[in-house]
Amino acid sequence: MKTVYEEWKCGDIIWQRRMPGGECLIVEVWEDRGAYTQKPGECIWADADFPVLSVLHPTEGLITDPSYYYVTLDEMESHHTNLSKELEDWKQDSE
Repeated sequence: MKTVYEEWKCGDIIWQRRMPGGECLIVEVWEDRGAYTQKPGECIWADADFPVLSVLHPTEGLITDPSYYYVTLDEMESHHTNLSKELEDWKQDSE
């Protein structure tokens, strides 16, 4: 079974779920350390961090981050919908 990460590709828009958050454009995906170490410089990522993404963020610019900080836009929308429902239920229960 494929994970969401395996389906991501350059050009996809995803949601950064850490601060500052927001929509990001995937520029590059490195599936493992072997692919990443072909870049010049030292690899700062642990094996557990892969896949690692290069993304363009509206305020942070071009950054490199582990994929676990990101979700699809559909996943983010679903999370917000569920959270809104839970907060509404809590409000009604407390009245």
